[in-house]
Amino acid sequence: MSDDAPKAGAAASGRPPSGSTARAPWRVLVVDPDPATRTRIAAILREHAEQRGRALAIDEASDGTTALALWSERRHRLVITEIVVEGTSGLALLRRIRAETPAAENAIAGPTVALGRRATPPAPGGTSVVIVSQMARDADRYWGLRQGATAYFGKPFANDALASAIRRVLDDPALALAPD
Repeated sequence: MSDDAPKAGAAASGRPPSGSTARAPWRVLVVDPDPATRTRIAAILREHAEQRGRALAIDEASDGTTALALWSERRHRLVITEIVVEGTSGLALLRRIRAETPAAENAIAGPTVALGRRATPPAPGGTSVVIVSQMARDADRYWGLRQGATAYFGKPFANDALASAIRRVLDDPALALAPD
């Protein structure tokens, strides 16, 4: 499969891990031009899903145009994106998602605070967006969070920090797409 083609998968076989109940899989979209970064993020996601006994459907895109098409079709619960991608930028993708799945008005605080601005999670049933970007200045973080990102990480990022943000998004029942 080429790096430009989207990849879709679910915890290896598409079935929930052994011992799990038949719940809808967590749908996650990972957007980054670097295949190694996508693979690293997917491994973090798979480890979390396995720990929770949940099925996981991961779509991958190397550009923003493909990412937007995938999100429009599948409405992922979580999108993890780089800002600097070909086609539609990661921030444009974030703005489009926020326009169609607005942030909750009285939401709990998200996992990231930058420059005094708390990140706001999406309304229940919405899509959380986590930015993992080479654009890592305070001003970049500020604008990413201001536009509706749930969390913002600069590259290089620590696996544990990203895993913590993923746990907060995927484990929060208030953000569930449908009752489990």
